[in-house]
Amino acid sequence: MVPTPHSIKQVDRWARDLSPTRYAVLLGASAAIGVLVVGFLLLQEFLLLRALTMGVVMFGLEYAFEAFQTTDS
Repeated sequence: MVPTPHSIKQVDRWARDLSPTRYAVLLGASAAIGVLVVGFLLLQEFLLLRALTMGVVMFGLEYAFEAFQTTDS
């Protein structure tokens, strides 16, 4: 199923309404999952330590600086 622009806007609206802490957790988890998936698909390796490191770093940056969450309407 291909996501429609309407469903993308709904997900975007949902993510913007999250608290800064929950948004940081979402960002860290998605970064870690992304590293795991790409590492497995391209390298056929389970890059758990790299994925955890990426997740923690992205969580920390977002939690400390709120650099990636925008509140623009």
